[in-house]
Amino acid sequence: MVPNPEAREGNAALNKLLILIGYALVTLGLIAHPSAIFAAQRTVRETKSTPDMDLRRHPTGGKTPVEVSIGLYVTNLVSVDETRESFEVGGYLTAKWRDSRLALSADQLSDPSGGKEPGRAFRVENLWTPPIETANSISHRASSYLLEADRAGAVTYVERFDSVLSNNYALRKFPFDRQVLIFELQPFLASASEIRFALQPLPIGMRPQRNAELAAWRIQDIRYTSGKLTPDQTFAATDGALFQIYIERRFGFYIWKVFLPLLMMTMIPAVVFWVPAQEINWLPTPPMTMLLAMVAFEFVVLRDLPRIGYITFLDAVFLASFVFCFLAVLEITTVFRLQRTGRQSLAAKLHSIGRWGYPAAYFALLLVLAICFLA
Repeated sequence: MVPNPEAREGNAALNKLLILIGYALVTLGLIAHPSAIFAAQRTVRETKSTPDMDLRRHPTGGKTPVEVSIGLYVTNLVSVDETRESFEVGGYLTAKWRDSRLALSADQLSDPSGGKEPGRAFRVENLWTPPIETANSISHRASSYLLEADRAGAVTYVERFDSVLSNNYALRKFPFDRQVLIFELQPFLASASEIRFALQPLPIGMRPQRNAELAAWRIQDIRYTSGKLTPDQTFAATDGALFQIYIERRFGFYIWKVFLPLLMMTMIPAVVFWVPAQEINWLPTPPMTMLLAMVAFEFVVLRDLPRIGYITFLDAVFLASFVFCFLAVLEITTVFRLQRTGRQSLAAKLHSIGRWGYPAAYFALLLVLAICFLA
C-alpha cells in the first residue's frame, strides 16, 4: 500500500515539533540548573584524580609524616576557674596540610573550567585528616566544620569549637597575677609518626577585646610553639603544638572590695592606743571584734580559690592583719599587768608608743610583703 503524501508530510512535521520541544526542555533545564554541568564535570575530575585510591588512608601510607600547620582564633574566653583549675574557651581551629592524591592533573589544570574551580568540599569520614587531640581537654565540642582541597592538593580544615581545658595556675601573686592558659595539641598516641607540626603557625588572633574578654581578666597575647612534648614518664616524647593565651587579672575589684575593707578593719584596733590605759574594761573590745570580723571576711573572700599548698599575696596580707590585731590584744594585756604591778609610768609609755608604732609597723610590713611577693 502506497503511503499518502499528505500523511508523510504530517508525520515529518510532528517529528520536527517533538525534536524542537525536546531541545527547548533541555535548554530550560540547563538554564534553571547551571550547576548541574559543573557538578558533573567536577565529579568526573575528582574521579579521574583519585582512581582506585582510598582517600581515608594516610597520604603516604605512613612512610613519611605529613606536615600540618595549625591556627587558632579565639572568639570568647568563657570562664577561668582557679578553683577547679580549668578554663573554657571558644573559637576557630584551623589546620592545613598537603595531600598529593587530591592534586589535579595537567590536563585538568589546562581545562578552563578546572582552572576556575574554587575548591572541592569533603566530609571528614570520606577523607584522611590528621589524628590530632587536645591533650589537656576536659570536654570538646565541635559545632561545625569545613573541609576542602584546592587544585594543588592543599587541604584546609576549619572547625568551630567550644572546649573546657585543664590548666595549672601560679597564684603566688594573687590578685595581681598573670596567667598562661595552655591549649596543647598532639597526635593521637598510636599515630604519632603520621604527622609533624609546622614550626610556623597559620594566622592566630582573637576577637576585639570587648567581646572576647571576661570582666575579671584581660587577654594580652596568644603565642604558638611546636616541638617535642613529654606528657609524663609513661609515654615517650611526641611531637606537639602549644597555643599559649596570656591573660592578666583585673585587680580593681580586690582593691576596693577586699584590701580597703581589710585595711580599715586592721586600723580600727589602733583607737585603743588613744584611750587611757585605765579604761581596761573597754580596751579589749575593738581588737577582739575586728579579729572575729576578719575571720568571717576571709572565709567569704577565699572560698572561691583553690586549696593550694603555698601562701599567696592576699593570704599574707590577711595573716599580717590577724597578727596586728593579736598584737593589739597582747599590748592591752601587757599594759594591764604593768598597772597591776605598780608600774603605771611604763604602762603609759608603752601605750602611747602604740599610737604611731602600730600603723607605721603595719604599713611597713605591707610594703615588705609587696616587695617579696610582687617584685
